[in-house]
Amino acid sequence: MCRIFRISLAALCFAGLCLLFLDGSGILSPKLAFLAKIQLIPAFLSGSVIVVAALAALTLLFGRVYCSTLCPLGVLQDILARPGRKNRFRFSKGNPWLRAGALLVFLLAFLAGASPVFSILEPYSAFGRMVVNLLNPIWQAGSNLLALASERADSFAVGPAPVWQKGVSALTAATLTLGVIGVLALRSGRTWCNTLCPAGAFLGFLSRFSLFRPRIDATKCIHCGACAKACKASCIDAENAATDVSRCVACFNCLDKCGRAAISYGPARRANAPAAREIPDSARRALLASGLGLIVLPSVAVAAHGKGKDIDVTRKKRPIRATPIIPPGASGLRAFTERCSGCQLCVAACPNQVLSAFDHGAGMLQAALSFERGYCRVNCVTCSTLCPTGAIRPITAAEKSATQVGRAIADAKLCIISTDKVECTACSKICPTGAAALVGIHVEGNLEHRRI
Repeated sequence: MCRIFRISLAALCFAGLCLLFLDGSGILSPKLAFLAKIQLIPAFLSGSVIVVAALAALTLLFGRVYCSTLCPLGVLQDILARPGRKNRFRFSKGNPWLRAGALLVFLLAFLAGASPVFSILEPYSAFGRMVVNLLNPIWQAGSNLLALASERADSFAVGPAPVWQKGVSALTAATLTLGVIGVLALRSGRTWCNTLCPAGAFLGFLSRFSLFRPRIDATKCIHCGACAKACKASCIDAENAATDVSRCVACFNCLDKCGRAAISYGPARRANAPAAREIPDSARRALLASGLGLIVLPSVAVAAHGKGKDIDVTRKKRPIRATPIIPPGASGLRAFTERCSGCQLCVAACPNQVLSAFDHGAGMLQAALSFERGYCRVNCVTCSTLCPTGAIRPITAAEKSATQVGRAIADAKLCIISTDKVECTACSKICPTGAAALVGIHVEGNLEHRRI
C-alpha cells in the first residue's frame, strides 16, 4: 500500500507540473502554481520558511519521500529507468564526499552569482527547462495540428500557437541534462539523486535521523539479494543485511520483494525486534566540512551589472544586449540574478511570448524580455504570480504600468516615416506614459513628416 500510494501521488505531482509548464491558455497555471512553490530549492530562494520547514519535518519523519513523490526530476528518472530489465540494480557503497562536494559547489555558485552552475544542478529548474525546450514544441505542434483539423471542420475552438526556440543556451542545457540523467537512470537508477543533486545531499543528511525508515530483520533475512535488486538507490547491502538510510528515497519497491518479510518500513527503534544495522558512511563529516568551508569562505562575487548602451536594432532580429531586460516585478538585476533558478516557468507561461532565456553572461539560462515576437501587455502580471523563487515578486497591473524595465531605442532609419515616406503616429498614441513624442515636423508639399 505504501508503494501504491507513493506512485499515485508522484504521478499526480508529475502530471500537474508538466501541465503547469505546458499550459499556454493560462487557465490551469494559477491553480497548479503551488506545485512549483513547494519545491525545496525554489522555496529556499523565495524565503518561504514554512515550506522549507515542512519539507525538512517531512524528511525527519518519513525519510526522503520528497525525492520520490514531489521532485519532478526524481520521478522523471524513474520513468526513464523503466525500459531497463527488471531487478538489475545492485548495492554500491556510494560516495558521500562527492555528494558533499556537489552541494558545496552549488552553494558557492549561489553566493558568487554564477547562475548557470546552480541552475544546471537545481533539480526543479533542470526539469522545467526540459519541458519548455524539448516537450513544449512537440505539445504545441500537436495543438496546431488539432487547430488545423478543427478549422477544416469549420470550428475555431482551438487556435494555432507559434512554435519557436526560446533560447539556445537553455535548449543546450536541457538536451545535455536529459542525456546524462537518462543514461544514468537507465544504467543504475537514482545515480543523479545521490551524487550531484544538492537537494538530495541536503535531504540525505536529514534522513539519517528520520523516524520511519526501511528496516531489515537480521533473524529473517537469508541474504538472497531480492530487495537490493529492486532498490533504485542502490542503498541496500543484502549480504550484510544493512541499509544506507541517507541514500534511500523511500520508494518502497523493496518491501514486497522479500518472500520472508525480512524488510519492512517502520520506526527506527521498535520493541521486541532486533535493531537493524546501518551502513556507516562519512556523509555527516563531509557535509559538516562543506558547511565549515562556507563559513570561512567569503561571498566572493556579486551578480554582474553591465551598463546598458545604445545598440543597432534590426527588425525581427534579437539584439545582443550587454545587460538583460528583466521582467517587471523584479526588484533589481542583482536580486533577480541571485534568485532566478532558470526554471523557464515564466517563459512558458508568458501569453505574448515576450520572455525567453538569456544566452550569455552571468544571467545565462535566466529569463529576459525580448520583443521580437510581441510586446509586454500592460495589464498582464502572469510571470509575477507564478515565479516560485521570488525573483519576480507579485505586482498589480497598476504597479507594472509605473515600472520602468528598460529604455526604448528608436532607430529613425527603420521607421516607416523614413523608409516608406508615410505619416505615422502609432508609437506616440500607444505609449501609456506619454514617453514617446513626435518632434521635428516639416512640410514637403502637402505631407507633414515627423520623427520621434
